[in-house]
Amino acid sequence: MRRVSYQSVLGAAATEHAGVYVRLGDAAIATRRKDARREVAVALSKPQERWLKEAIDLSGPDIDEGTVLRALVDLGMELEIDWAVIARGKSLRAAVRESVMVRRRAQD
Repeated sequence: MRRVSYQSVLGAAATEHAGVYVRLGDAAIATRRKDARREVAVALSKPQERWLKEAIDLSGPDIDEGTVLRALVDLGMELEIDWAVIARGKSLRAAVRESVMVRRRAQD
């Protein structure tokens, strides 16, 4: 069971603008392999590498690292992040956490 803070019970502070969460449309995650023209290299942690490999292994034959990473970059492009105030990785990770809700399987 998740804990609820008293701030969440009271709602957003008067100075904060309440956000609204919406489902992404069909056009949101749309970059295809044939649309990709630039190569990038990225360093991953061991758990990230393990997750990526497992996602690819469990997926169909047309799914590779590039396919997964293109979808994740498309997802990142949908986030409303104030990039001008992002100075370090810690603030970026916090901004991403504040911008995203994830669906989890129900606990039986």
